[in-house]
Amino acid sequence: MQLQIIAEIFKKGRVKHLPKGQVVIYEGDPTTNIYFIQKGFVKVYNIFNSGDERIIFIYGPGDVFPLTSYLSGSGVVRYFYECMSEVELYVLGSEELRVKIKNNFEAGEALVDYSNIIQNQFMERIDNLSINDARRKIIALLSFLIDKVGKPSAMAQLDINLTQQDIANMCAITRETASAQILRLKREGVILGSKHMIINTIKLNSLLSKLGITV
Repeated sequence: MQLQIIAEIFKKGRVKHLPKGQVVIYEGDPTTNIYFIQKGFVKVYNIFNSGDERIIFIYGPGDVFPLTSYLSGSGVVRYFYECMSEVELYVLGSEELRVKIKNNFEAGEALVDYSNIIQNQFMERIDNLSINDARRKIIALLSFLIDKVGKPSAMAQLDINLTQQDIANMCAITRETASAQILRLKREGVILGSKHMIINTIKLNSLLSKLGITV
């Protein structure tokens, strides 16, 4: 119900089709537009002084960004937002959105509730990035990916092709370390498939419980 309310707000906005690799928002940009994802995936990342990229979050169909920056009133976006695939977006100017929710309590409440859920997911991702053990980082990441770019089931296939470098960037580790850990998880039967990763959620949940990882 919550997502239906949000979708109705944005589907009256402008439509944009963007290619894979297109940066939607740059770090430091003003929050002049708010986006609703109809199709595709958008990654959220920052760049270290070394030039290395760290992927913090992924938005998929039904998600809205940069909503937390907008609702906080900071007026400035903290991260880069880039298309991980071809993306279809509905766009509302920040002032347009304000007008639409000003006298619509149900819509405003839905956006705040959604923002709180996303904020909690962000915090979980930040917490998991602080883990020192690469294996634990990747196992926690797999659980996050099922929620954001997969379909929960006993054998969950991710809807987007992720490279080992993508996995490394999402865990703040080297590609070589990510490759070694992914190979180990494949041997254990947790990860299957090649182009589109398939995750055995029963084995994954067993590892999460065994290692005491909270997601």
